[in-house]
Amino acid sequence: MTTVTGVLTHLSAERVHEAVQLLTAVSPEARFVVCYGGERAEFARIELDDKLFIDDPTLRGPEQHLQSLTLSFQALWHRYFEDDESSDSLYLIEYDHLILDAHFEVLLRDLATATKADLMGKNCGDRTATNDEHYVRFRRDPRLLGHLRRLSVRDDPSRLFSCLGDGMWISRRALQAYLAVDHHPPCYVEIYVPTLLHHLGFRVVDVDTHSDLYRWVRWMPSFGIDQVVAHSRAGTVFMHPVKAAGAVRAARKALSL
Repeated sequence: MTTVTGVLTHLSAERVHEAVQLLTAVSPEARFVVCYGGERAEFARIELDDKLFIDDPTLRGPEQHLQSLTLSFQALWHRYFEDDESSDSLYLIEYDHLILDAHFEVLLRDLATATKADLMGKNCGDRTATNDEHYVRFRRDPRLLGHLRRLSVRDDPSRLFSCLGDGMWISRRALQAYLAVDHHPPCYVEIYVPTLLHHLGFRVVDVDTHSDLYRWVRWMPSFGIDQVVAHSRAGTVFMHPVKAAGAVRAARKALSL
């Protein structure tokens, strides 16, 4: 079975090539797909077979609190899942997420099997009745709540979940169920994806509750080059966010790739 790893990015073609070169050097057998949300002219300069142009204005702003993954999911499904039953899961990362271990797919799949997860994420959990900013923003949103009432198989259709938007692992069956929903109200990805999948009957799991795989995955601050080098040598699997110029080259050197 195969995990398709989608890499969300808007960076220049040169930066995209550099990032993908690291990913493929770390894990040559993995399938990496660039999901490009930047300008179409820059997308044309990316010299890779596995690339998708995501024509989604929510990825470009200005309303970042309504960023969506629906069009990215659709594009990935039609190209890499629909006619390929061997694609059993999607791992969706952002451009500043480093993968430093060749066995990352197996580690994620083993964790999903052990926890019976259909979605795994960083800080993934129920945010109902908390002061989490995404819960506070959407807790009374009539479009979202009406949508969940129509679809939910749970006792309480008003419960809202959240996770970090970077590093979501999703099973094939959960991705297919998400895309079978014919309408998606405007809602921020970090709350919408885990919430919808929960209400469709799938199990959502917090990686940190069961594993240290995401010990060095966080929202902010960004990791510096010295930290990237140290973690590359120490056997760290994932790091996020890594935005420093030269960090990708430093990781390759530290890993002797």
